[in-house]
Amino acid sequence: MKLRIALMIMMAPFVLGINTLSEGYRIPVGGSTRIYVPYVSTQGSCYIIDNNHASSDLFVPTKTSTEWTSFVGASKPAFIVATQCYPKSCKEIKELMGSPADGTYTIDSDGTGANAQYSAYCDMTTDGGGWTRIFRHNVAGGYFASTADAQSKNTGAPTGNLYSQLTKIPDFATNGKYRFRQTWPGYSNKNIWLQSTNPLSDVVVAGWTPIMATAITDKWGGLELGNGTHGPINNNQALLDGSVQISDWWYAIGSTVAYGTPAGIPAASSMLGSNVGVAEVNLWIKEDDTYTTYNSCKAILDAGASIGSGLYTINPGGGGAIPVYCDMTTDGGGWTRILNHNYSDGVFANVAETLSYNSGSPLAGRYSIMGRVAGFYRSGKLELKINWPGSGSAIRNWWTQTSNFTSQPVAGYVAVAIESTSNYWGGLEYNGASNTALADGSANHSNWFYAVGMMAPAGYGTPVGIPACDTVTGAGTIGVPRVELWVK
Repeated sequence: MKLRIALMIMMAPFVLGINTLSEGYRIPVGGSTRIYVPYVSTQGSCYIIDNNHASSDLFVPTKTSTEWTSFVGASKPAFIVATQCYPKSCKEIKELMGSPADGTYTIDSDGTGANAQYSAYCDMTTDGGGWTRIFRHNVAGGYFASTADAQSKNTGAPTGNLYSQLTKIPDFATNGKYRFRQTWPGYSNKNIWLQSTNPLSDVVVAGWTPIMATAITDKWGGLELGNGTHGPINNNQALLDGSVQISDWWYAIGSTVAYGTPAGIPAASSMLGSNVGVAEVNLWIKEDDTYTTYNSCKAILDAGASIGSGLYTINPGGGGAIPVYCDMTTDGGGWTRILNHNYSDGVFANVAETLSYNSGSPLAGRYSIMGRVAGFYRSGKLELKINWPGSGSAIRNWWTQTSNFTSQPVAGYVAVAIESTSNYWGGLEYNGASNTALADGSANHSNWFYAVGMMAPAGYGTPVGIPACDTVTGAGTIGVPRVELWVK
């Protein structure tokens, strides 16, 4: 064995594929390397190898299980020190092991730091796998005694009803970002997102990027500390919540009291109703700040990456990634909402606002990314849909056109499913010079029915609102409370 190790040292400079798992690793004199290989156990084998030889580099063989096991065995020379270590996360185990099963593994999330290894439950299969569960709360185990109790609880029982390793969150940062997934067993809803702030810190959520999220009501915008000096507090009803910058505590993590009937944990009112608690919530983390950037909701749907209607991040036309609301079910799905205008939230001040307003907040009552519509052209045309929620009418118009309505008169109009032709309907065309709306659907006419991007401060009609059409309102000069514009 000693002769073999010596030969390894001498041959090290000539080994092809050096510093790869398939060949082996070179450790210089006095050097130290952490090596994690897919051998020995169901979660692999991790060692820190120190080369204390006086003059020669060391070659560590990792090509086969036999070589590796022999190398770290008891008969190795004294100048080689092999100290057992542990994988840093479920993600690292998955990347090395290929297709490990869901279950409990031993990890050491701060690597060679001062904290010891611990047991963690890993989801190795859903949403790409490699998720480390850092929090589980099932109300069968009661509630946390306090918000402090919820930060670290039953850390040796990762499948227990009251389990928290939230203090380990900093260990999973990647390029200043945290990747979270929040799930509620028994419900299909889930949220996956990035944020740059540790939710245990007394700061407002920052760097929020929804990757895919279907529980999005109640001012959801990531997770933040529920109490502190950074904003409204939830009166210590939960350690963390996702109702950002309001006193509600939806999306609760670390609930100290029960909520609703039946009693449980507040998730999202869209999932449950306004006074219903869920039995369990899980929070997962993965050290990964990457995501596939699609150019539209349709592209997400076509790629099989949809988890349902909700928030996603896309990059239409290559102008930069933005969060958007996607309708993945209606009229074939794949619709990106580029305008949401509640008249109660005011009107747009000018053309610039109609093109881009609250672009980072796709659930805002006054929201527009119509200035990005050029990025949604397919085969030389736009596929568009307009509807008017809250008007009492389910009417919608669905069509294609070749012209860009943010700057051009209508051209290339082709109906797909038109439910209103009143008031000179004929597609959308630019009307911004009038200071009433960016565009309207009274094609080649001075009327401005089917308006999008309304700028008229006095509104339209009685009751006052946004001009839709006679078919929607049932009569002329009646304003509607809201309009949506979609593109596919």
